[in-house]
Amino acid sequence: MAALAVGPVLIAGGVALGAGPFADFEAFERAPFCASPPPADTRHCVTRLPMTVIKQSTYTTEDPDPPDPPQLPPQPPPQPPPMGPFRVAPPTVARLRVVAASRTTHYKITVRTADGRYRDFEVEHGFYKVAKAGTTGTAEIWHGRVVRLRIGAHINDEWPDWKLALPVFIVLAGVILSIVVVTRLIKRRVRERRRKRRLSGIQRSPWPL
Repeated sequence: MAALAVGPVLIAGGVALGAGPFADFEAFERAPFCASPPPADTRHCVTRLPMTVIKQSTYTTEDPDPPDPPQLPPQPPPQPPPMGPFRVAPPTVARLRVVAASRTTHYKITVRTADGRYRDFEVEHGFYKVAKAGTTGTAEIWHGRVVRLRIGAHINDEWPDWKLALPVFIVLAGVILSIVVVTRLIKRRVRERRRKRRLSGIQRSPWPL
C-alpha cells in the first residue's frame, strides 16, 4: 500500500514545484512595459534595454546515445577507385556522417546592453542567424534577469527550461506510477476472487477428492 501513496506524492510535489515558475511566467506575460525612464520599483513591469550584439560563437557536445548508422541498400560491386590523393572511400564518408550526427551544436551570442553590461546567451539557430555582430535589438528584463531577446520580429526566450519542464515530468511520473500501481492492485484483487471462487467450488462439491 505504500507504493500506492508514492504516485499522489509525486503529483503533489510536481504541482507545488511548478506553481512558482508557471505563475512567474504568466505574470511576466501579463506585465506592461516600464515607462522611460523606468521607475525605482520594476517588480510589476518589464524593463526594455537596447542591446548590441558583440560576437557569435558555437560549441558542440557529444550526444550520450549516438544514432545507429543508417541501413543502406545493397550496392553493386564498386569500380576500382582512381589512385588520386583526394579519393575518400564510401565507408569513411559514412563513418564521418555518423560522427557528425552524434554531436549537437550550441549557438551563443555576446551582447552589450545599454547599462554597459556584457551578457552571454545560448540561443536558437534561427535567432543566431540574424544576431550578427553589430546588430541591435532589445533585451527584456524581468525581476533583474534578462528573459527575452528581440531583434526585429525575431524573439528568443531565456527562461530556464528545466524550471518549467521538471515539474511536468514529475507530475507525469506520478500519474504513470499511480496507474501502474492501481492496475496491479486490480489484477491482484481479480486473481484473489477467482481463487476464492475456485476453492469455494471445491468445498461444495459432493464428490470426494
